[in-house]
Amino acid sequence: MKTGLKRIAIGAVIVLVCGVAAYATRPRWQGWLEWARGISQAAAPEADSHAGHDPGGGEAKPVLSLSDQAKQNLGLEMAEIELTDHWRMTTIPAQVIEEPGHCEQGISATIHGVILKVHAFLGQTVHAGDPLFDVQLTSELLATAQSSLLKTLQERELVEQEIKRLTPSVESGAIPQARLVEKEYERKRFDAQRLVQIQELLVRGLSPEQIDRIVTTKTLLRELTIRVPEPSASSSKEHDPPASAIDAKDRANGKTTPVSHPHGSTFTVEEINVHLGKLVQTGDELMHLARHEQLMIEGRAFESDVAAIQRVLTEGWSVTALFSVGEAAPLERSGLSILYVDNVIDKASHSLRFFVPLKNEVVRDNPGANGLTYRTWQFKPGQAARLLLPTERLPQRIVLPADAVVREGADTYVFRTNGRLLERVAVVVEHLDTRVAVLKNDGTLTPGFDVVAKNHAYQLNLELKKKLGEGGGGGHGHEGHNH
Repeated sequence: MKTGLKRIAIGAVIVLVCGVAAYATRPRWQGWLEWARGISQAAAPEADSHAGHDPGGGEAKPVLSLSDQAKQNLGLEMAEIELTDHWRMTTIPAQVIEEPGHCEQGISATIHGVILKVHAFLGQTVHAGDPLFDVQLTSELLATAQSSLLKTLQERELVEQEIKRLTPSVESGAIPQARLVEKEYERKRFDAQRLVQIQELLVRGLSPEQIDRIVTTKTLLRELTIRVPEPSASSSKEHDPPASAIDAKDRANGKTTPVSHPHGSTFTVEEINVHLGKLVQTGDELMHLARHEQLMIEGRAFESDVAAIQRVLTEGWSVTALFSVGEAAPLERSGLSILYVDNVIDKASHSLRFFVPLKNEVVRDNPGANGLTYRTWQFKPGQAARLLLPTERLPQRIVLPADAVVREGADTYVFRTNGRLLERVAVVVEHLDTRVAVLKNDGTLTPGFDVVAKNHAYQLNLELKKKLGEGGGGGHGHEGHNH
């Protein structure tokens, strides 16, 4: 008797364990059952005029069979369903601009002269210290100032020699001490005069290095070279260039990760206003350079978007920028921050400007003749952009590319794998824009198990409708099962 009860208890435990295991693994065996049912329906569509109907009164999901060649022709991509947090976004039109006062660099003449040589070419990449022009000096005032400095230097040397000659005689008492003191005062006077004349040359446009050359060589400076100016300490620290070259392997993979350049700030020659033999005067603009390592994105928001902007600033949320790149998918840069917002609303457009810093990236450096380099930047002033501002967080949602869903009337569908078939499944869409579709996690799709088509849902739906229409003769359409 006890043995029988024991066997019954063991059997009950086994049944209970099997039931729990079956319940826990129901997503897998339910999918297998649906796959088997889809296979039977696809293999024998003519066996039953109501093959698309569920025996229990429900409607079976339509399935589509594609060959491997058809999938390759479509470029069909699949993705496993995952749950992730999604942010609702507000889209603001924007454009890339230069940082006012920091990106542009004008090169002006500081002296009168004639252009002897132009070193730079339009579009060329130049660095601080690179030569731009050779100029022959024609200023009489500058020539006179140089001559006065040389005369002072020569007279000081004569006084210095006289002091050396008199010093032994003064020490021996042969010459009065007052004679030596008089020469020392004269030397101090020439030192002071030299300092004043050096300051005059600096004001007239010569650099300290050029003045040192005059003092060292004791010759007048007849021509000079105008070079790319050195950046200030703060500007150099803030605008260190992100790159000068891209590794060949990364470039082949489409990456534009910047690499540090050893020469400091990088400029592009955007405009040359002189030519060989041209007479230039002080203040004439010779060349226009641009530094595009650090840019800005200028957003134009309407008054209704001001609250969203203020919330982004208050919460410290990051924004995303989208840039149009022709027919390809928009280029996306995330993790950006709003720098500041205008305090005035434009009266004409009723829009509010706000600004987002953007660090530029080097696409490539193209070598030219004579060792010249022509740089291509990823982002360019005037380029159209869109700024996405977060407004609401949607936790644990199914997020797919927008091309993964297709609308048909009030219904929205995705295509998931069912064995070797693609099964059309109706889903609930909480948010849909040009980029993503956010689906409600209502159990229709099983995260970690279901695999859906990431793209071409519209073409897949057309193909499915075509095949269902061909399969139903005599006015019997299997799509929707209308009689």
